[in-house]
Amino acid sequence: MEGLKAIREVAPPWLRNAIDLALITAQRRSDTLDMRFDGVRDGFLYLVQKKTAKASDTAWIRFKVTDELQTVITRCQDNIASPFLIHRKPQRLLQKQAQTKEHWTKVEDRFLTRSFKEARELAGCYAEWKEEEMPGFHEVRALSLHLYKRAGKDGQTIAGHASETMPKNYQKDHADVIWSDAIPDLNISEITG
Repeated sequence: MEGLKAIREVAPPWLRNAIDLALITAQRRSDTLDMRFDGVRDGFLYLVQKKTAKASDTAWIRFKVTDELQTVITRCQDNIASPFLIHRKPQRLLQKQAQTKEHWTKVEDRFLTRSFKEARELAGCYAEWKEEEMPGFHEVRALSLHLYKRAGKDGQTIAGHASETMPKNYQKDHADVIWSDAIPDLNISEITG
């Protein structure tokens, strides 16, 4: 936790938001980056996990917008018009990128990984560790699940971990999706300050 706290302190605002959102929702990098403002409705944040969608019903998650989650969502709102909670204005927009990205403000997986690594190096909190031992952004999810467990909360549902393997939702042209309800109420103030 101390390492993540140090990384977060030197991270740019969009990366701090990504860390906080991943910490509260226990989601993978790509799913955290896919969360959208229009996915927030009726008191929930809706998400379909990319990796899990073909294998399990638990990929369809609706997170109750708790006070903790609302704090992060509010912080994600800034002067950049973006459909994505985690977004940034690129330093320069390349024509090829503009044509291949879903939106010009969308943060790509590799950029998030690289930015987290740069913040980790700037924080200097793992200077004595070997490169392969240093935590990456994916460790935020592991820490989140650990903190949920330590708080006596259900990490399996919030992470979208399957307890069974028969997918009911992954059917072509399915009409009724069954959403797994998750309550992202982890207190992250120990990390966020």
